[in-house]
Amino acid sequence: MSDDSESGDRPPGRLYTTTMRVAAETIADGDPVMAAVLQTHGPPPLWKRPQTFATFVRIILEQQVSLSSARSTFLRLSQSMPEGVTATRVAAAGQPGLQAVGFSRQKARYAVALADDVIAGRFRIPALRAMPDDHVRRQITDRLGLGDWSAGVYLMMAMLRPDVLPHGDLALVKGLAELDDAVYGDPDELERRTESWRPFRSVGVRMVWQAYLARRNQRFQPT
Repeated sequence: MSDDSESGDRPPGRLYTTTMRVAAETIADGDPVMAAVLQTHGPPPLWKRPQTFATFVRIILEQQVSLSSARSTFLRLSQSMPEGVTATRVAAAGQPGLQAVGFSRQKARYAVALADDVIAGRFRIPALRAMPDDHVRRQITDRLGLGDWSAGVYLMMAMLRPDVLPHGDLALVKGLAELDDAVYGDPDELERRTESWRPFRSVGVRMVWQAYLARRNQRFQPT
């Protein structure tokens, strides 16, 4: 995976591999549980994704299913579109074409609707780069089938925004509950628990994911 951490012109409000350790140490200084995670696992990977239409399709596939299942379906889609997963190609495939490679009917509908929005200019992915987090979140959640979790994952992993909490992320909820030996059934409770991670909540989430996957002897493949 490429890393542009050595670029001399870094846009503001963006994470890089070279800043992950500093951010993780900042979190650990105010959170003994996270300090133990850092000591055990080291700083988390960047887990970067491209800022593309294809990434949104991948996120749609990951909603409420295992990452391995979503990855397998996305791989079949990519193989059916060897020149790239684009809005034009997804729109041309239509819902039947997407279902043929493993999309559910609902997720095929979401992906085609997103493709239509991109083609019609209602959703301009490159324009998101210049927007603050709340505007990006609003643009994404205005799309059919893309909710707050989807927006959070895109902000964290594609845009590399540093202070994002992906509401509804099961690995975050379960992973933090395991680390704390607690139960987090209330989103507000999770907000309060992660408040000390600001302004690097995106790094704190990655640290929890890192521990969650290690506990299960799994590894995350972002692309």
